Amino acid sequence: MFDSPHLGRWLEQFENEQTEFVLLPSSPHRRIHPILRSLTLGSSRADYKFYGYIKYFGLPLWLLDKILQNSLRAWILRRAMKDVAPKVVHALEIQNAGYIALRAFRRFKPPGVRLVVTNYGSDIFWFRRFSAHERKIRRLLSLTDLYAAECSRDVMLAREMGFTGEVAPLVPNAGGIQISKIIPAADLDTKRTTIAVKGYHGWVGRAKLAVDALELLGDRVSTLDIVFYSCNWSTIRAVRRLTKRTGLLITTYKKGQLRHFEMLELFGRAKVYVGLSLSDGISTSMLEAMAMGAIPVQTATACCDEWFDQTGVKVEDLNVASVADAILQGIELANDPSNRNINRETIRSKASEEYVRDAALEFYR
Repeated sequence: MFDSPHLGRWLEQFENEQTEFVLLPSSPHRRIHPILRSLTLGSSRADYKFYGYIKYFGLPLWLLDKILQNSLRAWILRRAMKDVAPKVVHALEIQNAGYIALRAFRRFKPPGVRLVVTNYGSDIFWFRRFSAHERKIRRLLSLTDLYAAECSRDVMLAREMGFTGEVAPLVPNAGGIQISKIIPAADLDTKRTTIAVKGYHGWVGRAKLAVDALELLGDRVSTLDIVFYSCNWSTIRAVRRLTKRTGLLITTYKKGQLRHFEMLELFGRAKVYVGLSLSDGISTSMLEAMAMGAIPVQTATACCDEWFDQTGVKVEDLNVASVADAILQGIELANDPSNRNINRETIRSKASEEYVRDAALEFYR
């Protein structure tokens, strides 16, 4: 996905490797993410390049393949394999890139080509419940040599769906967190006065549940600044209605409005971070919030039990009362500095940039 920061951060881990990356789009991007653009224009040891002029046609190719069932981009992938003779074809995400690879390899998988598939979180957990997707996922996994996931839950699900190949180390698929840079920027002992909420509602995001939960809490959160970030318009409208009814101090930011360092600053002054979703892998926001000292309040669908136990709150039931209770629990946990310190050390040991890069370097070797 050429507009994805996850792709950019993944690829920049290999800047010092003598590796050639030939990039093909799998999604309807309207722009190329600045990290990816910088890599293709840079002077790193690795060579990053787009295949032909295809970078300009992500949207029309995606629209055509809605009708042609991925046959056009599968043909382009087969053409690219003939031109560059790759040792590895890496499908980053299943429902777009993975299905293109499946179509390309449907009749013949070239000998010596290793197929790597990365699960972006919801790819199996959510889509396996739909019969048409389940069949495609099973066929793709039967061709896959190396499967990469962020949590053991998704490895177990892949095995249940018939995968018998090699499993990559469990690391965040967006690369690691720059611990040396961001933790000194977080004043972990400061008085925290903010609730940070991931603001997307739609498909699997459930930010409006947080809106309703905050109304239920009322005066118990009235002394705190509340910030919704990465909002879509339905969340912004819901927040505006809430502020008129209650007078709560709430700020909203649209998706992409905050730069990365501004989001880190937000987490650095937050008591709690709230992320609600029907499906996810590891939430990158959750990991960054933990690194910056915010207590995570996260739906259990995000594999959060592999990242915290007593130092955060897992939301098991997606209803207003449960979310409200979880936010109160998170605020209480935030009053004990030891919880922030434990979470910070967890991120340092399992999600630091150095740790993830060392694991990622083995993908293509």
